[in-house]
Amino acid sequence: PTPGIEKYIKNQGYAELLGKALFWDMDVGSDGQACASCHFHAGADNRFKNQLSPGLLHTTGDKQFDVLPSGNQGAPNYSLTLADFPFYKFTNSLDRNSPHLFEVDDVVSSQGVFRADFVSLTPNGKDETCSIVHPDEAGFTVPNKGGAGPGSLNVRRVEPRNTPTVINAIFNFRNFWDGRANNIFNGVDPFGRRNPNAVVYNWDQKTRTLKPEEVHLINSSAASQAVGPVLSPFEMSCDNKGFHHAARKMLKKRALAKQKVAKTDSVLGYHVHGSGKGIKFKYDALVKKAFHSDYWAANKPVMIDGQPFTQMEANFSLFWGLAIQAYEATLVSDNSPFDRFAMGHKKSLTEQQKRGMKLFAGKGKCANCHQGPEFTKAGTTHLIPEEQEEGLVERMLMGDLKVSLYDNGFYNISVTPTEEDIGLGGVDPISNVPLSFTRQAQMIAAGQNVPDPFQVDPHTFESDPGVPVDPNERNAVDGAFKVPGLRNVALTGPYMHNGGMATLHQVVRFYNRGGNVESLGGGADSSGSFAASSNLDPDIQPLGLTPQEEHDLVAFMESLTDERVAWEKAPFDHPQLFVPNGSPGDDTGTYPDASANNLQGRDDMIEIPAVGRNGRSKGQGPLRNFLQ
Repeated sequence: PTPGIEKYIKNQGYAELLGKALFWDMDVGSDGQACASCHFHAGADNRFKNQLSPGLLHTTGDKQFDVLPSGNQGAPNYSLTLADFPFYKFTNSLDRNSPHLFEVDDVVSSQGVFRADFVSLTPNGKDETCSIVHPDEAGFTVPNKGGAGPGSLNVRRVEPRNTPTVINAIFNFRNFWDGRANNIFNGVDPFGRRNPNAVVYNWDQKTRTLKPEEVHLINSSAASQAVGPVLSPFEMSCDNKGFHHAARKMLKKRALAKQKVAKTDSVLGYHVHGSGKGIKFKYDALVKKAFHSDYWAANKPVMIDGQPFTQMEANFSLFWGLAIQAYEATLVSDNSPFDRFAMGHKKSLTEQQKRGMKLFAGKGKCANCHQGPEFTKAGTTHLIPEEQEEGLVERMLMGDLKVSLYDNGFYNISVTPTEEDIGLGGVDPISNVPLSFTRQAQMIAAGQNVPDPFQVDPHTFESDPGVPVDPNERNAVDGAFKVPGLRNVALTGPYMHNGGMATLHQVVRFYNRGGNVESLGGGADSSGSFAASSNLDPDIQPLGLTPQEEHDLVAFMESLTDERVAWEKAPFDHPQLFVPNGSPGDDTGTYPDASANNLQGRDDMIEIPAVGRNGRSKGQGPLRNFLQ
């Protein structure tokens, strides 16, 4: 539950309708990018062309693409194959101490926008003008095969971490792999109370005045996450665009006007426009139906950067975050064969899946992190409140048998060396305060103020219970990432924060050998960082699973697939969408787009057809996993 949400939302049904329309509308972002452009396949992304990134450039300084296990050179506009995975290969795939055949620090993620800087909105306010930045300084360029234009062309940028599913993400206490989408939504950006300048504008009907107002909605990490990609120069936006610009561009438009909507769509179908494309409402009308007039009815402007904007435009980030959160709250997957088995239908699982379930809870140690109905310890049922379960911060023995503090639900499992991506060990860009609750608890112990409101009960600690947090004690925060939920995991590859594993068999083999950790001598290993020689989670140890047991575990994880997700039945139905699939040609070259001054490659587009409440046709078949 989100206490206080009724202050803003007056009609939940229209909020869900608005959220679904905004999530799938290709007009929202620059270059035709919708939220759904990266979350159209079981809530995730299964494209394989132009999906490689060199990783977090600001962390490693590495703009170079690696040679992949197939022997091919990774590059922008490259098409991945199964032979390119996994990104870490060993001489003996069950022995993490055997020599490495490959170590790839690239990331498989989602292509977003071309590199460009926002200039202005067009005179009618319904489109945006951006200035192309060529060549893309992040390295997303390929040779020009078409003659016109320069020797290289920009292709779409690819994000530096793999795309997780939005299905069941409503249950995450924090979102994004590094947890930066705060549990508290401030109405403006992902960072909660870390941004002291985050305000929306309230219209006082009695005094006829506009007043800035802070928003502090707890249990709203999905809203915090939703407002992040809209302005990202990698995901959805020309650089330096504001939410007020996106608002002016969208509010007078008819929702989804360029995309087909099935008349049987479970949310939108009743309102389909007579043309068959989009729905009857403009976005400003939906805002008025979904939200209280205190946040949109002012007849006075809000000045932003010296320019007047309406109250509705100024508060668009609030409407956006809460509407998309309302829609994502409907994307709950809870009707898999496993669920039916848990309800007493014993024949819902095969004998192999039952064996896998026992391994999941026992020898495989999977349930130690993938707990509860969400199959993740990063979910709200484990982390609210602090005294429930282990709380937000824990102290226990790590993989090197030394005691350490860490954030519950975020673990270093040695997918990649910590130096390549510190994950939860980072700071937010506004307050420069650690994302980690552990490091904030240590700051509190040192007498410092922190932005996130929380308490730590040391009596819940596994090691040294009752001993208060010490500001100088060891922590295992760097290189830790959020535990993803496992529902529908058979449909949401590639896997891990770097997308470096293509199949569930590769994932199970990774855990069976005890991760990709590499000994550096003297008790140190590749999971370690600044203050610790090792940050490795204690469960990341060789498991000794037999080949049959590996197959049994995979079979159990396949039982977590909800048929409604696989067949895109309600509530997982959706409008038509066109997603870019790289540019014509390949990594050795592409052809210029004349409409982009011959500085960018043309788009190859894939149509994702509109689907109604009854789901995909038998001719289409169910959704398949990555590279299947």
